[in-house]
Amino acid sequence: MALQAGPLVDGDVSASVDGAIGTIWLNRPAKRNAVSLESWAGIPALVHQLEDDPAVKVIVFRGVGDHFCGGADIATIGAQLTDGDGPGSYRQINKVAEETIAAATKPTIAMLKGYCVGGGCQISLACDLRIADTTVKMGITVAKLGFSYPGFALERCARLIGASKTRYILYSGDIIDADLVAQWGMADFVVAPDALEAKVEAVATMIASRSALTIRATKEQLASFDASSTIADDVTAYWEHEAKIGPDITEGVDAFVNKRTPAFTWTGPTTAR
Repeated sequence: MALQAGPLVDGDVSASVDGAIGTIWLNRPAKRNAVSLESWAGIPALVHQLEDDPAVKVIVFRGVGDHFCGGADIATIGAQLTDGDGPGSYRQINKVAEETIAAATKPTIAMLKGYCVGGGCQISLACDLRIADTTVKMGITVAKLGFSYPGFALERCARLIGASKTRYILYSGDIIDADLVAQWGMADFVVAPDALEAKVEAVATMIASRSALTIRATKEQLASFDASSTIADDVTAYWEHEAKIGPDITEGVDAFVNKRTPAFTWTGPTTAR
């Protein structure tokens, strides 16, 4: 199963599907895939499209060309940053996009190379996993522009790498290289440029072969932990019940006992909340 070579349609953002892997493309290579207001507004519908496709097991975010994303397109949206946070504002559209990525029920992987700055960093940190190559350069440069970073995105960064490193990134506006990206945990894997495609494909294909029930349960439990520093008992109880009545546990145990590869079939919850 190879990753799709490129977006199938034009547009600032678009989606493609190759087997069990769905890809959302940031498609403005002439601007290092800087995210426009239209990009942010288009992301939620693409996430939902891939969520609704039963064939898709993993969602990959990547940029067209040599960069993941050079940040928000400040030249076109700069003035909108002071427009408040009401319906239709840049802040609200940006928040909905990030939270839709973070709330996706299917596992998400950000494939990082070149610049991953500002809005690009925001997208990558909202994903479950980040796989980068050694060309990656990450940072959040709002201190060079004079506006505040949204609190919901700041929280996500601090939960991942800690408050002190987040302070440095925000206070300085520095762009950090692959060595610090790896050292600070901003990427889960950092590989050579010629190994990036294969690494993302291998991780995505491996995850796609695992129990979707286990993955969904883990995502919801960790979301509960992020919200309150503990996993709510009702969340754990719900997923334990789903596992008991679902097909995957029987299949998984039988495959283990008989030394074969499991073929998991669970596709979604059957019990009302």
